[in-house]
Amino acid sequence: MAARTTTTDQQKISSAHYDPMRPDASAAADVDPRYVMRGIDFSLPLKERVLDFQKNFLEDPHFGGFDAYALKDNVRCVCVSAGRTEWELEVLPHLCNKGGKLHGGAAATILDNLTTTALIAAARPGFMDLGHVSRNINMTYLRPIVEGATVRVVCELVAAGRTLANMKGEMLVDGKVCVTCLHDKVFLRPPPPPPPPSEEGPSSKL
Repeated sequence: MAARTTTTDQQKISSAHYDPMRPDASAAADVDPRYVMRGIDFSLPLKERVLDFQKNFLEDPHFGGFDAYALKDNVRCVCVSAGRTEWELEVLPHLCNKGGKLHGGAAATILDNLTTTALIAAARPGFMDLGHVSRNINMTYLRPIVEGATVRVVCELVAAGRTLANMKGEMLVDGKVCVTCLHDKVFLRPPPPPPPPSEEGPSSKL
Protein backbone atom coordinates (compact mmCIF):
# COMPACT_ATOMS: atom_id res chain seq x y z
CA MET A 1 0.00 0.00 0.00
CA ALA A 2 1.31 3.45 -0.86
CA ALA A 3 2.60 5.55 1.99
CA ARG A 4 0.30 8.33 3.13
CA THR A 5 1.16 11.97 3.65
CA THR A 6 0.96 12.84 7.33
CA THR A 7 -0.36 16.07 8.81
CA THR A 8 3.18 16.98 9.82
CA ASP A 9 4.34 16.50 6.22
CA GLN A 10 1.55 18.74 4.97
CA GLN A 11 2.47 21.45 7.46
CA LYS A 12 6.09 21.31 6.34
CA ILE A 13 5.08 21.60 2.70
CA SER A 14 2.74 24.53 3.25
CA SER A 15 5.25 26.41 5.38
CA ALA A 16 8.21 25.95 3.02
CA HIS A 17 9.15 28.74 0.64
CA TYR A 18 9.27 27.30 -2.86
CA ASP A 19 11.31 29.15 -5.45
CA PRO A 20 10.57 27.75 -8.94
CA MET A 21 13.84 29.21 -10.19
CA ARG A 22 15.88 27.18 -7.69
CA PRO A 23 13.72 24.12 -6.96
CA ASP A 24 16.43 22.03 -5.32
CA ALA A 25 17.46 24.75 -2.89
CA SER A 26 14.23 26.56 -2.13
CA ALA A 27 12.38 24.20 0.19
CA ALA A 28 12.99 24.23 3.89
CA ALA A 29 15.70 21.82 5.02
CA ASP A 30 13.23 19.63 6.89
CA VAL A 31 10.90 19.09 3.92
CA ASP A 32 10.99 15.65 2.36
CA PRO A 33 12.86 16.02 -0.98
CA ARG A 34 10.15 13.96 -2.68
CA TYR A 35 7.98 17.08 -2.57
CA VAL A 36 10.50 19.27 -4.40
CA MET A 37 9.68 19.64 -8.10
CA ARG A 38 12.34 18.59 -10.57
CA GLY A 39 13.08 20.46 -13.77
CA ILE A 40 13.49 19.22 -17.34
CA ASP A 41 16.17 16.60 -17.89
CA PHE A 42 17.72 17.64 -21.20
CA SER A 43 20.08 14.66 -21.16
CA LEU A 44 17.16 12.39 -22.12
CA PRO A 45 15.83 11.79 -25.65
CA LEU A 46 12.77 13.90 -26.45
CA LYS A 47 10.02 11.38 -25.69
CA GLU A 48 11.71 10.14 -22.52
CA ARG A 49 12.18 13.77 -21.44
CA VAL A 50 8.43 14.40 -21.65
CA LEU A 51 7.60 11.14 -19.88
CA ASP A 52 10.10 11.90 -17.13
CA PHE A 53 8.48 15.29 -16.57
CA GLN A 54 5.03 13.67 -16.32
CA LYS A 55 6.36 11.00 -14.00
CA ASN A 56 7.22 13.71 -11.45
CA PHE A 57 3.68 13.68 -10.20
CA LEU A 58 1.76 10.91 -11.99
CA GLU A 59 3.79 8.17 -10.31
CA ASP A 60 4.49 9.93 -7.03
CA PRO A 61 2.57 7.98 -4.33
CA HIS A 62 2.78 11.00 -2.06
CA PHE A 63 0.85 13.29 -4.41
CA GLY A 64 -2.92 12.94 -4.68
CA GLY A 65 -3.85 16.10 -6.57
CA PHE A 66 -6.77 15.95 -8.97
CA ASP A 67 -4.56 16.36 -12.04
CA ALA A 68 -2.70 13.18 -11.14
CA TYR A 69 -6.02 11.51 -10.25
CA ALA A 70 -7.37 12.29 -13.72
CA LEU A 71 -4.35 10.92 -15.59
CA LYS A 72 -2.59 8.43 -13.36
CA ASP A 73 -3.80 5.08 -14.69
CA ASN A 74 -5.47 5.78 -18.02
CA VAL A 75 -3.12 7.74 -20.27
CA ARG A 76 -0.47 6.55 -22.73
CA CYS A 77 2.00 8.60 -24.74
CA VAL A 78 1.69 7.77 -28.44
CA CYS A 79 4.34 9.99 -29.98
CA VAL A 80 6.44 13.08 -29.31
CA SER A 81 8.11 15.48 -31.72
CA ALA A 82 9.45 18.99 -31.29
CA GLY A 83 6.61 21.07 -29.84
CA ARG A 84 4.00 18.34 -30.31
CA THR A 85 2.74 15.40 -28.25
CA GLU A 86 0.00 12.83 -28.81
CA TRP A 87 -1.69 10.72 -26.17
CA GLU A 88 -4.39 8.10 -25.80
CA LEU A 89 -6.59 7.84 -22.75
CA GLU A 90 -9.60 5.83 -21.67
CA VAL A 91 -12.54 7.70 -20.19
CA LEU A 92 -12.93 6.02 -16.82
CA PRO A 93 -16.04 6.39 -14.61
CA HIS A 94 -14.42 8.83 -12.18
CA LEU A 95 -13.96 11.31 -15.05
CA CYS A 96 -17.65 11.33 -15.98
CA ASN A 97 -20.76 13.22 -14.96
CA LYS A 98 -24.04 11.59 -13.95
CA GLY A 99 -24.99 11.25 -17.58
CA GLY A 100 -22.03 8.97 -18.27
CA LYS A 101 -20.16 11.56 -20.33
CA LEU A 102 -16.69 13.03 -19.81
CA HIS A 103 -17.09 15.91 -17.35
CA GLY A 104 -16.16 19.30 -18.77
CA GLY A 105 -13.94 20.03 -15.79
CA ALA A 106 -12.14 16.73 -16.24
CA ALA A 107 -11.57 17.52 -19.91
CA ALA A 108 -10.13 20.91 -18.93
CA THR A 109 -7.82 19.31 -16.36
CA ILE A 110 -6.58 16.74 -18.87
CA LEU A 111 -5.90 19.33 -21.56
CA ASP A 112 -4.33 21.74 -19.08
CA ASN A 113 -1.85 19.04 -18.16
CA LEU A 114 -1.18 17.47 -21.54
CA THR A 115 -0.86 20.68 -23.57
CA THR A 116 1.94 21.62 -21.17
CA THR A 117 3.87 18.61 -22.44
CA ALA A 118 4.02 20.24 -25.89
CA LEU A 119 5.90 23.08 -24.24
CA ILE A 120 8.27 20.61 -22.59
CA ALA A 121 8.83 18.99 -25.99
CA ALA A 122 10.04 22.33 -27.38
CA ALA A 123 12.08 23.58 -24.43
CA ARG A 124 15.84 23.86 -24.56
CA PRO A 125 18.41 25.00 -22.01
CA GLY A 126 17.87 28.69 -21.41
CA PHE A 127 14.50 28.79 -23.22
CA MET A 128 11.19 27.66 -21.69
CA ASP A 129 13.11 25.64 -19.12
CA LEU A 130 11.97 27.54 -16.02
CA GLY A 131 8.75 27.41 -14.04
CA HIS A 132 5.47 28.36 -15.71
CA VAL A 133 1.85 28.93 -14.73
CA SER A 134 -1.39 29.03 -16.67
CA ARG A 135 -2.67 32.47 -17.67
CA ASN A 136 -5.74 31.48 -19.66
CA ILE A 137 -7.45 28.28 -20.77
CA ASN A 138 -10.23 28.52 -23.35
CA MET A 139 -12.29 25.34 -23.76
CA THR A 140 -14.75 24.52 -26.54
CA TYR A 141 -16.97 21.44 -26.23
CA LEU A 142 -18.21 20.23 -29.62
CA ARG A 143 -19.34 16.65 -29.03
CA PRO A 144 -19.93 14.56 -25.89
CA ILE A 145 -17.42 11.85 -25.05
CA VAL A 146 -18.98 8.77 -23.49
CA GLU A 147 -17.62 6.68 -20.64
CA GLY A 148 -15.29 3.95 -21.89
CA ALA A 149 -14.31 5.79 -25.06
CA THR A 150 -10.71 5.82 -26.22
CA VAL A 151 -9.67 9.42 -26.79
CA ARG A 152 -6.75 10.67 -28.87
CA VAL A 153 -5.34 13.89 -27.40
CA VAL A 154 -3.21 15.99 -29.76
CA CYS A 155 -1.22 18.86 -28.24
CA GLU A 156 0.86 21.44 -30.06
CA LEU A 157 2.91 24.49 -29.16
CA VAL A 158 1.62 27.35 -31.31
CA ALA A 159 3.99 30.14 -30.29
CA ALA A 160 6.43 31.02 -27.54
CA GLY A 161 8.52 34.00 -26.55
CA ARG A 162 10.53 35.17 -23.57
CA THR A 163 7.55 35.45 -21.23
CA LEU A 164 4.51 33.76 -22.80
CA ALA A 165 3.63 30.54 -24.61
CA ASN A 166 0.47 29.45 -26.41
CA MET A 167 -0.54 25.83 -26.87
CA LYS A 168 -3.54 24.17 -28.45
CA GLY A 169 -5.07 20.79 -27.76
CA GLU A 170 -7.75 18.58 -29.27
CA MET A 171 -9.63 15.55 -28.01
CA LEU A 172 -10.71 13.22 -30.80
CA VAL A 173 -12.82 10.06 -30.82
CA ASP A 174 -12.85 7.97 -34.00
CA GLY A 175 -11.17 10.85 -35.82
CA LYS A 176 -13.85 13.39 -34.85
CA VAL A 177 -12.89 16.46 -32.84
CA CYS A 178 -14.91 16.55 -29.61
CA VAL A 179 -13.13 19.11 -27.43
CA THR A 180 -10.63 21.85 -28.24
CA CYS A 181 -8.46 23.97 -25.99
CA LEU A 182 -6.29 27.09 -26.25
CA HIS A 183 -3.86 27.39 -23.35
CA ASP A 184 -1.65 30.37 -22.49
CA LYS A 185 1.22 30.10 -20.02
CA VAL A 186 3.49 32.64 -18.37
CA PHE A 187 7.12 31.81 -17.67
CA LEU A 188 8.41 32.58 -14.20
CA ARG A 189 11.65 34.51 -14.33
CA PRO A 190 14.36 34.60 -11.67
CA PRO A 191 14.69 37.88 -9.78
CA PRO A 192 17.51 40.19 -10.88
CA PRO A 193 20.76 39.82 -8.95
CA PRO A 194 21.24 42.25 -6.06
CA PRO A 195 23.43 45.28 -6.75
CA PRO A 196 27.08 44.94 -5.77
CA PRO A 197 27.97 46.30 -2.33
CA SER A 198 29.18 49.86 -2.26
CA GLU A 199 32.97 50.24 -2.03
CA GLU A 200 32.71 53.60 -0.27
CA GLY A 201 31.36 52.12 2.94
CA PRO A 202 28.93 53.89 5.28
CA SER A 203 28.63 57.62 4.84
CA SER A 204 30.52 59.72 7.40
CA LYS A 205 28.30 62.73 6.90
CA LEU A 206 26.35 63.90 9.94
